[in-house]
Amino acid sequence: MKEDENNSMVGRQSRNPRFLICDTTGNMDGLAPAEEIWVSSPIQCLDKTVDEAPELIIICFGQISIKEREALVELCAALKRNRHTRHYPVVAMISGKQRILLESLNRAGVDFVRYIGEMTLDSMQLRKFIDNLGSDDRLERHLTALCPFLHYSEIDSRHELTMCGAYLDRMILGGRWLHDICETQSHLHCEYYLNPRIKS
Repeated sequence: MKEDENNSMVGRQSRNPRFLICDTTGNMDGLAPAEEIWVSSPIQCLDKTVDEAPELIIICFGQISIKEREALVELCAALKRNRHTRHYPVVAMISGKQRILLESLNRAGVDFVRYIGEMTLDSMQLRKFIDNLGSDDRLERHLTALCPFLHYSEIDSRHELTMCGAYLDRMILGGRWLHDICETQSHLHCEYYLNPRIKS
């Protein structure tokens, strides 16, 4: 984390691992066991967090099914409900911007979000990400950048259509319009956002 937040939130304790990573996708590579713990399931994550007291918890949301995604969100909520683990900062590493996921993570109490796309992270890259965490990575900041009219419709167990709720879910969103307008502060100037259609 950046120095301004590092001192107040994750003061380093040499006897504890620096961070614990829950990755069910296998997208982490070459982690150093001395300061990093890798687990592959939500149950292991909760158990190891209680036992090892890491400074930071990283939950990886990669290319997984919607059901697996929901299970990881519930893990985040469980970590923040548990009196033994709720004070540890939680970082969600997610593959892309998805409003419904961010809203769920916000309700679960997740502290930070990082977008990693489909890249495979090694130990050095992961440490660099964590060292640079700051206010720009706060979940609330990411959530406010996304248009509130982004709606999603499940296609199958792993995929969803993104639709414009301001256009009564009759417009499928994608490409540059989705990424450059709907998923940024530019949505504040969108004609559909400014003049949403309302069901009669």
